[in-house]
Amino acid sequence: MRRAEIDTVRVLWQELPGDFTATLAFAVGARDEDVDQLGITHLATRHLLLSLLAEPDETAGLLETSFTLSGDPDQVAEDLDDLATLVANPDLGGLVLTARQLDTADRATELDLDVDDAVRDPWGSLLARRLGPTGPGLLRWPVVDPRRLTADEVRAHLARWFTAGNAVLTCTGPPPAGLRLPLPAGPRAAHATCPVRGTAGPAWYADEVVAPGIAVGATAGPHAFLLLRVLGTRVDAALEQAAVKAWSTEWSTPVGDDRLELGLSLHLRGKTRQRDSATAARILWQELRRLATEEPAPAELDAVVTRYTRPPAEDPQLRGQLDRLGVLAAAEQAHAQAPLADAGHRELFDVYDEFGEAQVAAAARLAPADVRAAAASWLPSALLVVPIGVDAALDGMTRTGCPVGSFTPQGELLRPSLARRLRGAKDGLVLGHDACHLVAADGTVHTFPMDDVMLVQRRGETLLGNLRHGCLVDVSGFTGVDKLVTWVPPRRHRIAYD
Repeated sequence: MRRAEIDTVRVLWQELPGDFTATLAFAVGARDEDVDQLGITHLATRHLLLSLLAEPDETAGLLETSFTLSGDPDQVAEDLDDLATLVANPDLGGLVLTARQLDTADRATELDLDVDDAVRDPWGSLLARRLGPTGPGLLRWPVVDPRRLTADEVRAHLARWFTAGNAVLTCTGPPPAGLRLPLPAGPRAAHATCPVRGTAGPAWYADEVVAPGIAVGATAGPHAFLLLRVLGTRVDAALEQAAVKAWSTEWSTPVGDDRLELGLSLHLRGKTRQRDSATAARILWQELRRLATEEPAPAELDAVVTRYTRPPAEDPQLRGQLDRLGVLAAAEQAHAQAPLADAGHRELFDVYDEFGEAQVAAAARLAPADVRAAAASWLPSALLVVPIGVDAALDGMTRTGCPVGSFTPQGELLRPSLARRLRGAKDGLVLGHDACHLVAADGTVHTFPMDDVMLVQRRGETLLGNLRHGCLVDVSGFTGVDKLVTWVPPRRHRIAYD
């Protein structure tokens, strides 16, 4: 790995086969946005790209925003110069037009949320419950209508985060001699540390999610890498054995210092989702608990490390899958460039959301007892989410939920619709001056203060969220619920485009 510096931007490069490729990455993503500016990074970068003759591959993820260009080195250098110049002196005259054309569904894809129902993604729910309206806790909420974001806000966002000190350039060959990167001066960014809400031992809760998910608070490093990979493999095998049609997504989300939220979210298929959710929740907890009480076999750990380090073409099972999808060559190229990408991540972040070479190398030296001990120490922080209506009474887990009261709220009462009453509902929704209250049939009151409220509309549904608690409630079945659109602050009314 070779190092250089161009216009105070850190540059890392390595001679690799194939076309010359350069990636300019900035340490800014969705976790650095304010709840009332969600989507601003994507809007800003998409607007910049529309001003370029050459449009690079652009990704605005949870932690990082990057631009990738490939081809003739001199042409790539010219395009990077143009991009940096635009960042430093953005022309925001056509921002309104860009906002109108923006596909906000891209955010769900780039953040790896459930492609069918991002607002109900289990991992988004777990982070919102654990972190509240800060950092990755904002992952579950749809973006602000981009037409409400102003040019001044976009300009300030670019000036704060898109600076030379907060960027790194990685190249698959020596940087061209004439390359310039005239980015604004600025330091490496400091990201907010999120206060993590603990529970009194392992707990579960129900929420508007499409499938179960589980998270633990963990320390970044090789133990987390091995535990997550072994847990994912075991859960997938157990789901298949139980005839549950599902697949899992592994998550390692930095929340500040060296801490991670680590776990799995599930994606269910078929017509038996309610029944399968109960089985899947049991499997998630069972396999995590088993890792905390029984040492994994050495062969399991070896297989994890081997599969991570082996090129895709040398993995018979993975090769077949990638070949059928027609992406084997791209996967091989990504594997070859992984050390370069990892080096770039280490320059930008203290803790990244993917595991790199250092963690994998250290994992190869861990013993089964080390993994069991890590799982045991993290187990008390376990939090599991299930869809509404699923009974997840699990041995060793207590049920948790949002705080509720019993007072009688004042305000306009919205009654259940006829369809809701026919299903036995006897609840009510009260619109007060500074809060909305969901009053259950037993008299308990779930309050949504104006400062914490979020209104999400999608596919004919109306969902009410509490940012502080991280919860989401379906209130579609109340007569006059459309009044909420004018009751909530304009930027807290979100349209979810899935």
